[in-house]
Amino acid sequence: MGSNKMPESAITYEFSRCMQCFRPIKTCYCKYIEPFDPGIKFVFLMHPKEAFKQRTGTGRLAHLTLKDSEILIGIDFTENKRLNALLNDSNYVPLLLYPGEDAWSAQTESEGQALKEMLGSKTLLVIVVDATWFFAKKILRLSNNIRPLQKLSFKAGYKSQFQFKTQPEEGCLSTIESCYYLINELKSAGICKDVSAEPLMNIFKRMVAFQLESQKERERSGEPDRYKLAGGIRAKKAAARKAKAEAEAAAKFSNNCLDL
Repeated sequence: MGSNKMPESAITYEFSRCMQCFRPIKTCYCKYIEPFDPGIKFVFLMHPKEAFKQRTGTGRLAHLTLKDSEILIGIDFTENKRLNALLNDSNYVPLLLYPGEDAWSAQTESEGQALKEMLGSKTLLVIVVDATWFFAKKILRLSNNIRPLQKLSFKAGYKSQFQFKTQPEEGCLSTIESCYYLINELKSAGICKDVSAEPLMNIFKRMVAFQLESQKERERSGEPDRYKLAGGIRAKKAAARKAKAEAEAAAKFSNNCLDL
């Protein structure tokens, strides 16, 4: 009788992983990636969970698409030698891609002009924190070398096309989408090279399409939707953190009243 045992070579192929995009070999995205040079150096500060456990993280795809970009993995980057070397390199002007009221936008005339004057003949160095919002805040809190950097963001109003993954808030974008919109706004302001950023969106859309099709296959086979399950878990954790913060604030207020 014939054996149903899978050949060792097939097992190796089934579970081996591409060391570039970190996808399984059979679903490797590398052949679809079109690297380009935007005239900006991107450095992705990647949380370990994003680097080794996240199946649909887009930071690695952005890195592979953006020439001369780098990935640094960690949580506290204060003593990271490579990052500090880049931050102290006089050829670069480092800015932190992060939202906030104090974040500059190339679409604001005064801030765009200030950025042009600051750059001069130097290269813009964009630091991207690649993590969930919870861990991104932790990285910023711990990393004394990037926290003081001037923040850079883009015009509000973009909507994420991460169709199978729920964003924590309206207006939140994936890492690769953030790079895409930033490059487009910097390009329209004449701050970076006049090149198309579409390769970023092309590989992102391909990943989304693949995940949606995989999700349909799981549904047909009766498997649960892991993204909905994960979204529910994240929502419960966020609610628990909010309740804890409110309870601590109430207790502090009560103690202050007793001291009066």
